Amino acid sequence: MNFAGNAIISKAKSMYKDRLKPEDYEELLKYNQLSEVVAYLKRNNKYSNTLNEVYENTIHRGQLEELIRKSYFFNVAKIVSFISTKDRKFYELDMIKREIEIVLSSLRSVISGDIKSSVRDLPLFFKKHASFDIEKVTKSLTFRDLLFNLKDTRYYDILQPFYKDDPMMIKYADIEHAMMAKYHNIVVERINFYFKGKLRKRLMDIYQTKVEVDNIIKIYRLKKFYDAPEEEIWKAMITENIRMSKEQLQELIELKNPNDVLTVISKSQYQDFIDEDDYVYIEYQAERIKYHLAKRYMYFSTEPAIVYTVFIFLNEIEQANIFNIIEGIRYDISKADIKRMLIY
Repeated sequence: MNFAGNAIISKAKSMYKDRLKPEDYEELLKYNQLSEVVAYLKRNNKYSNTLNEVYENTIHRGQLEELIRKSYFFNVAKIVSFISTKDRKFYELDMIKREIEIVLSSLRSVISGDIKSSVRDLPLFFKKHASFDIEKVTKSLTFRDLLFNLKDTRYYDILQPFYKDDPMMIKYADIEHAMMAKYHNIVVERINFYFKGKLRKRLMDIYQTKVEVDNIIKIYRLKKFYDAPEEEIWKAMITENIRMSKEQLQELIELKNPNDVLTVISKSQYQDFIDEDDYVYIEYQAERIKYHLAKRYMYFSTEPAIVYTVFIFLNEIEQANIFNIIEGIRYDISKADIKRMLIY
């Protein structure tokens, strides 16, 4: 393994040590005020840099969530910024995902008419290496402006077929799906291009598991909460470059009772990660599967690409945990119910 590979593993595992641990979550669950959560996170090495100048009693929920995201950006940038290996583009996959989030956020602003730029919250490294001018994109007033500011990028080609003059006619869900399908294909292309053998297979397993579990979540939610017809559910599926066949997806989509989707998971290859006591939360089960697979690789893998990938997944789960705690405090959800939504 070269110096860069060792550095990636060392940096990722070092930052992983600063993760929120069970005792941290137990402490956070005691709090009833957002200010208490902020004060506690400020004492954690992982969040101190972005929260150290914040006044606990004046910050609101939206600001805190933005700062948590900012902390995530900086942690990833610490790893990516010094990579100079030939497979560097693989390590930039998370940047593409963040670009997609910026484009989708800008599109939501166009639809709502509430335009605001958050470019100041992004690390310099990200702004420097982004494939478009982030400030111009986030200040787009119309769909036409957004397309113009994304010209000559991969995102223009995705958005252009969905163009509508009237913001209320924009099919946001279809655009979001097209974006994520494109991202998945880019991931697969880069894994195939830069890696081979067992490493390629393991990386494929990690990413394909994530996509397949996300497909299962969508099937469940569309059936349970929207009573969506089969053709609408199919539109939400990512079907290329996954291990599940279309026949297997069809079987899930044809299930009449949404809860039967949960039963299928309990009898699948993921059964060891299912928590029967909290079976009602499909998102919980899905994130639990991804968490335990990622945690296993973080501890035992000696491959930089795998350690980096699961570091990203574990950080996303921790971020979601914090947001669930914040939301729980805001809506006065019981501590027991908040805890049931946390993955750790």
